[in-house]
Amino acid sequence: MQATGTFELEGQTTFRIEHELDDQNVLSIWFYGGLVVRHGDRFDSYLGHLEVLARLANETPASHVHCHLEHLGEVLSRAQHAIYRMLHAIRAQGRPVTIYATGEQPEQSEHLRMSRLFVDGVSKQPGAPVKLTEIRQAS
Repeated sequence: MQATGTFELEGQTTFRIEHELDDQNVLSIWFYGGLVVRHGDRFDSYLGHLEVLARLANETPASHVHCHLEHLGEVLSRAQHAIYRMLHAIRAQGRPVTIYATGEQPEQSEHLRMSRLFVDGVSKQPGAPVKLTEIRQAS
């Protein structure tokens, strides 16, 4: 896989994933919203791309992985779980993972709740501070 790339699923709404490995060996992955159905060819293609990204993180000298979740409120929970399984697999290989969330109310995001479950060092207690996940406003 190339050091930069874009993956898109066309449909009623477009779901896009972009990635870039910079010269400091930081792998950045951006997920842009859109509904990913839970079954069928679109979902299988989406899962396959997540596996490719996990392999890229493990086969390159990536020193850190930055995951940017951009307005993903409509992504179904099975698709969300797949993102966090991918990040967990990357982290299990010794790569630190930082999650950034944007949206109307990112602190209420399902992604922040999920990140508490999957990212090491983040408390699983409801309402606990998010230590490895940063909230930022969309630019």
